[in-house]
Amino acid sequence: MIRICACRLLDVILGSLLITIALCGCGRSTESKLAGTWTWKSCDAAGDIAYRKDHTFVSREWALSHTQQPPVIFDTGDWRVQSGQLILNFKGDSRPPDARHVTLSFILFGEDVLIIRGSNGLIRTFERVR
Repeated sequence: MIRICACRLLDVILGSLLITIALCGCGRSTESKLAGTWTWKSCDAAGDIAYRKDHTFVSREWALSHTQQPPVIFDTGDWRVQSGQLILNFKGDSRPPDARHVTLSFILFGEDVLIIRGSNGLIRTFERVR
C-alpha cells in the first residue's frame, strides 16, 4: 500500500515537473534562451561558454585537479540549434581537427540549467551566469 502511494506521488511530481518545464519554454525560442554565459564543473575540470545572439561563442576550460599547459584553454566558434540538438563548430586549435564539430543532445533545458549529452555519451550540466 505504501509503495503504491509512493509511486503515485512520484508520478505526480514528475508530471508536474514536465508540465512546468514545457510551460516555461513556451515564450521564447531555444536560441534566445541559450544566449548568455553558462558554467560547468566536473571532478577535474571546469569551464564556461558564452553563447552570443549572433550565433558565435567563446569558451574557456581549465583544470581543477592538476596543472595543464596552457592554464586556460580558450576557443571561439559558431553555434546553432537544429532538430533539437546543439551544434558547435570550434574555430581555434584547442581541439584536434576531427573534434571541432560537436553535436549535443538536450536532456533538460531550463532558464538557469542546461543538461546536454555528447555523442560520446558524456553528460554535462551547465548553470547560467547571472
